[in-house]
Formats: sequence, C-alpha cells, structure tokens
Amino acid sequence: MFIFYKINYTFGKSIISSINISFDYMNGRILYVLLLFFACLKLLVSCSSSDAPVEPIVNEYVLDGEVFSITGEMSWVKAGGGQAEDQLRLLEPIPESDLYDLIIFSPKSSSSLLEGSYVYSQTGDVGTYNLQFVHAADGQGESQWYTNGDNGDRLEIEFFGEKDGRDVYRVTLSGFTLNYGYWDYLAGKWVSSGQKPFKYAYEGFIAL
Repeated sequence: MFIFYKINYTFGKSIISSINISFDYMNGRILYVLLLFFACLKLLVSCSSSDAPVEPIVNEYVLDGEVFSITGEMSWVKAGGGQAEDQLRLLEPIPESDLYDLIIFSPKSSSSLLEGSYVYSQTGDVGTYNLQFVHAADGQGESQWYTNGDNGDRLEIEFFGEKDGRDVYRVTLSGFTLNYGYWDYLAGKWVSSGQKPFKYAYEGFIAL
C-alpha cells in the first residue's frame, strides 16, 4: 500500500512538474511573440513616418487676413556696413502699385548653418530671432508703417536638399503678432498704431 502511494505521488508530482514546465514554456513563447509583434509594429510605424511624402506648401504670407503671394526669392545678407546682424530678407512687390513689402528675419544661429528652430526675442541670444516688417515702402525711405516686434511662434528654417545645383530651404512662421506703427519725428519716438496678425511660408532658394 505504501509502495503504491509512493508510486502515485511520484507520478503525480512528475505530471505537475511537466504541466508547470509546459506553462512556463508557453508563457515564454507568448512573451516572445508579443515582444516580436511590438518591435515589428514600432519599426513599421517608424518607416511609415519617415517614408511619408512631405506636403508641399504655398509660398505666401498672410497679413491681417489678407493673403499675399511670394513671387520673389529670399536673400541672406551678412552683417556689416551699419547692419549689426545677419538678416534673411524678402522684398516682395505689392500688386498693382510701385510699392513693396520688406520682411526681415534675424535668426541667431550657434553655427554657420542657417537651418534651425528659433524662438522670438529681441535679445539677440543664440537660438532666437527678431522680425521686422516694413509695409508699402517706396524705396526712398518712406513707408506706410513698420513694426516693432511683439510676440510670435517659432521660426522654422529647414534644409530641403538641392535643385539645379542650389540649396533649397523651407522657412515657416505659423503665427506672429505685429506691433505696427510709425516714427514720430517731432516727438522723437516710435508710435504704435495697433497690432496685426501675420504668418509666413516659403520654400525655395535663398540668395547668398
């Protein structure tokens, strides 16, 4: 009787051990399959994001709700000759007039590269940009108004490869509040006339 009990106990223990081993093996396989699944999913999402075509943009700026097409080419003007900082400029003729808008970005890069993401500030610190807008200028020093900054979103400048042997850049500013006004020569000070919302999008060459 004792021998039969011992045999049954040993046999039962072996079965339980086998079951535990089977469960451990199954759990290990399931865990491996899950890890492999999530790794493949992450790789798939990463490839999909990187391979997705970049949406084209329309070259234009929006001033107080009015849309102006950008037909000219931006230029990069180095500091010097009374100009204290490097400037990224657009000189855009105003349709049906002899006047033009002059838009000046002054990004402060930490390197010789133009591309980067810049926050608005008039401090001139690395990683910041300033914005000046001269509206309806006649080329003789007169304009309808010009800005004294205020606040804005990040200025994004991205390198977009080459075309016809020249570098292509994308310059975007999703929103900016222009504090516009004029210089009062009698009072000797700048006078604000109010605020105008502004945003900017350009993709193309930058003349150096």
